Amino acid sequence: MSRRTDLLQQLFQTDKWGEEKEQEQKFLAATAELILTDFINIACNGLTQHGAGSLIINLQNDSTTYVSGHDIEADIRIAEQEEDDEIKDFMLDLLQRVNDNDWSKNVLITLISDAATRTFAVEAGGSQESFRALSGEFT
Repeated sequence: MSRRTDLLQQLFQTDKWGEEKEQEQKFLAATAELILTDFINIACNGLTQHGAGSLIINLQNDSTTYVSGHDIEADIRIAEQEEDDEIKDFMLDLLQRVNDNDWSKNVLITLISDAATRTFAVEAGGSQESFRALSGEFT
């Protein structure tokens, strides 16, 4: 089991009430911030090593991969050859986000789940602010 999976499971394990529940919620927020900080660091390392791209977190198969713009372009060509319009459209949208991103401030993180696929521009520094902005997207 990955560190991320272990931390995520901890987020859902609470049976506390009152003041104890409040302390538990603070712990859960800190855990979520730690996870986001790890993702930001992975994305920053990917940017440094491979150039502009996105950290793709696939919740369907519990994988995390950084893909560069060049990788995305290659995937678009493969999707075109295989006539896979869904993948092609996803990759074209992702490539547009990569091209439009302000790399001096943000990294890109893409979440893939059964329900949807979303790409977020996350501030590369100040994880608490990034966490608040990203969590706001889900509420």
